[in-house]
Amino acid sequence: MILPIDPANKLSFKRFIKDGDLVIVYERHDTMKAVKVSEDGVLQNRFGAFKHSEWIGKPFGSKVLSNKGAFVYLLAPTPELWTLVLSHRTQILYIADISFVVMYLEIVPGCLVLESGTGSGSLTTSLARAVASTGHVYTFDFHEQRAASAR
Repeated sequence: MILPIDPANKLSFKRFIKDGDLVIVYERHDTMKAVKVSEDGVLQNRFGAFKHSEWIGKPFGSKVLSNKGAFVYLLAPTPELWTLVLSHRTQILYIADISFVVMYLEIVPGCLVLESGTGSGSLTTSLARAVASTGHVYTFDFHEQRAASAR
């Protein structure tokens, strides 16, 4: 059974970046960061200044240039990339382990999942994708700062 997906919400290279989107900025093989796009925002790094206003309207996967002529790639925030870029003060599961957990527990679209200890949100984002679009993930963390960061 194939679940209907609203194309406007689908994370793909056909979706265009808009104000308020979360974008994974790929600088180098060892440097990526999550950036929330805002019309007047600017990303400053060793490669120069990247104006967010120039990102808006471009599709995910685009290569954009800085004021110095250097470039970065603007990637869609998949659970895999999110796990790599988020700061974690807690022990997290990485993609290979998350895949095993999802398959072992037979988590599929429509499932209801209760996660105890949201932590950084690494597992939570993958669980949410596994149960989408008819399931739901309930998660909690007693540490308010971590819970707010994961939100």
